[in-house]
Amino acid sequence: MVRRAAVTGCADGNLMTRVVTGAGALAALRPGGEAPGHREESPGRRFGRSDIPDDDGTLLRKGVPGRWWAGVHTGIWVAISRVVAGVLIAHALLVLFPGAVIHSRLSLLSDGTWLGAFDRWDARYYTTIALHGYPAHGPDVRAFFPGYPIVVRLASVVTGGFLGVARTASLVSMVAFVLSAGLLWRLVGRHLGPRVALVSTTLFCWFPTSVFFLAPYSEALFALEILMVATLVGKERWWWAAVVAGYATATSPEAVVLVAALAATALAARRGLARSIGYAAIGSAGGAAYVSYLGVRFDQPFAFIDVQSDFHRVTSAPFAGVIENVGAIHHALAGRSPALLGIPNLSAAALWHNIAWMWSVDDVAIVLAVCALVALVAAAVRDRRYACPDRDAVPRSPVLWIYVLAGITLLVASTVVHGPGGPVSTESSARLVSVAFPLYPGLALLMRRWQAPVAIGLGLCVGAALITQTLFTLGYWVT
Repeated sequence: MVRRAAVTGCADGNLMTRVVTGAGALAALRPGGEAPGHREESPGRRFGRSDIPDDDGTLLRKGVPGRWWAGVHTGIWVAISRVVAGVLIAHALLVLFPGAVIHSRLSLLSDGTWLGAFDRWDARYYTTIALHGYPAHGPDVRAFFPGYPIVVRLASVVTGGFLGVARTASLVSMVAFVLSAGLLWRLVGRHLGPRVALVSTTLFCWFPTSVFFLAPYSEALFALEILMVATLVGKERWWWAAVVAGYATATSPEAVVLVAALAATALAARRGLARSIGYAAIGSAGGAAYVSYLGVRFDQPFAFIDVQSDFHRVTSAPFAGVIENVGAIHHALAGRSPALLGIPNLSAAALWHNIAWMWSVDDVAIVLAVCALVALVAAAVRDRRYACPDRDAVPRSPVLWIYVLAGITLLVASTVVHGPGGPVSTESSARLVSVAFPLYPGLALLMRRWQAPVAIGLGLCVGAALITQTLFTLGYWVT
């Protein structure tokens, strides 16, 4: 029987060959590619897509879309399981261990269970904006952008307000989280295959700070917007991507990275300078509208920057905070930080029991983001070095992913919390970097060749997520 090797595509930076026999060999050498009556099943066909890489890494062509549900259902079910587990865990903690709850007007915003168990800490700022807008008197909430509260207000109107604004906000976050996981599965599966997609989606759903995707915080909505932009760019729907980015800039100040990444990707794709500027202009519309609103109402267009001092957040040299945070952890454990004790109605126990844990998580998150970025860049370099002549091949590491992860990591690593007389910390870094979805396929690429690291990494991630949610539910400082 005649054996011949047929070139099937590019994978892992090399032209892959497949040994076929008989009629299969002759068919593989024909333009059609398949023998009559022969149809080899691939992950792309199994998942309803023709552009998902094959099991051996072969990049299949774009162009034959499948049913939308087939491309997202696995990611959605992983996220739903996380939501159900999170709600059940939070409810059980409050019912079984009521004496362990830290009673503080800053942390425990309601005594409800189920969806009410996520009404903690910064959630009150978002719910205040959703109910009253930006009041001239009272708590200064101008550091929090209006995109997420607007969606919460609309959802509250649609549901008749019977859940209350805090529970409605949690529900909005959970829905956005589930949709984000579905898009992440589809996007990563298209470029890196279903195995990497499963690991990436699980890491996303069980990241140590994933509890904030379920709480009344803007992270879930912002993550969804980033994934929508990446999906639309992959479909070459640039103007729609710019529109979504425009609302993202009204959701989070980090969206400035998304706009810059969109414009840079458009230039790299040779969309032209004028169009790239147009994408950036539309993508900046939401942030520009908020700045204009602050200027008209408060005569302070950049008040959201000015009030950062109220939260002791300052800029620093990139990654300097990670190094200094090691000393901050020591101060926290020793209990010698007067700035941290200056928070009203918050006992020292609410800090010292968990502050070292969360600052360690923040440091590790930044380091992991850098490692994931290196993995994505290495994959992109290999793709470029061993590029397929077929321009329709799907790249494993799109340039937009690299820009988004690099920008958000640099932005987060350049801001620290430094209270008067207190240590420097990277507080909130893990929560802020968790929205950068390329973090998860990057980490999956680092672990993909060994099953043991995958199992250990996922296990540590789930364990850390459970610890963080337990502390958050009981009212401890984990933001």
